[in-house]
Amino acid sequence: MKKSTIFYLGFFYVLLFFGIAPVMGQFFGERQEVVVACYPFSVFLNAGISFLIYTFSIKGRIFDKPIERAREPFFVYSANTLLCFGVLFVSSCVFEAISYFLKIGGGLQEVIFPTSFLGWVNFFFGVVCAAFFEEVIYRFYLPRAFREIFRKLKVFRNSGTAQKAEFKVSAAADNANEVLNRLWFSFLCEGLALLLFGLGHIYLGVLGFLNALVCGAALRLCMARTKSLWIPFAIHALYNFLSFLAVYLLF
Repeated sequence: MKKSTIFYLGFFYVLLFFGIAPVMGQFFGERQEVVVACYPFSVFLNAGISFLIYTFSIKGRIFDKPIERAREPFFVYSANTLLCFGVLFVSSCVFEAISYFLKIGGGLQEVIFPTSFLGWVNFFFGVVCAAFFEEVIYRFYLPRAFREIFRKLKVFRNSGTAQKAEFKVSAAADNANEVLNRLWFSFLCEGLALLLFGLGHIYLGVLGFLNALVCGAALRLCMARTKSLWIPFAIHALYNFLSFLAVYLLF
């Protein structure tokens, strides 16, 4: 099987089961009023599939170009980590305040926590796995996959020419139209992935959707700046834990 065939099959699988299916289920379903802190088997399965996607990606078996992993200085990790976590914290506080004062719903929901040891084990690993597969799919994989799809389909071209625009930074990329095309192309690919992430949280209401957009953008920027999946994954998992802890202690 050709590499391009594997890429297309993998892309449509991810788009269907990680993008369209969650959006359809969340968007057309009723808003959840009660959240049970018990994760289904599908969450752990998604984490396993996401690990395979990440592994094959960095080995160059999915995308045309292997994923480059560069070690950044410590201050890049620490500064972006603190900034990203701060954005997530402030965003949550702002939208919770809006929800409380305007009484429009979409704030913290009632959560039923586990009552057994195995239930708490399921909860702990469920939070970790959910954060992991969301970071892999929505931040690591989909933005790159959309770029590959548009390039393969030759959707974007340089204005006034039949030459395909590769949209990569180079010494020759000083033409204003090419720069504009590259920015628009990146905005589209990043925006599509971010929109799917936000719509996957539509069950939290409009404010939950907006909060997911802000947090998703901050996590993606952190991943781009640190060139690491694991930093935003750790931030995401910690954020989820602290959100549940706040509900557990306050309500």
